[in-house]
Amino acid sequence: MSSSVPTQEWLVRIPDFPGALQKRLEARPQHLAGVKPKVAAGTAVFGGATLSKQPASGEAPDMTGSVMLYKANSEEEIREQLENDPYTKAGVWDVKNAQIWPFRCAVRTPM
Repeated sequence: MSSSVPTQEWLVRIPDFPGALQKRLEARPQHLAGVKPKVAAGTAVFGGATLSKQPASGEAPDMTGSVMLYKANSEEEIREQLENDPYTKAGVWDVKNAQIWPFRCAVRTPM
């Protein structure tokens, strides 16, 4: 098996279970710690929370799920990663209702 970064991209949307915001906040440090090596390896291209609305200044965001762009050799690899994520294990992500699309990014801009 090659150690090179996969070239297939996958756009992923995972809804949170209703009422999972507190669980999300508690599992967030473990989730982000697990994402850091994927970013360093080039397999996590971007990711973040979906919101019910843009929060007003000083208001905490109401997170409803996640969207990400990952590189992997197959959809099955993506599903395996989702199943093993701290958000799933903490009861945040509803991975059975995750949507995964093959994707080819045409434009990338840094923040």
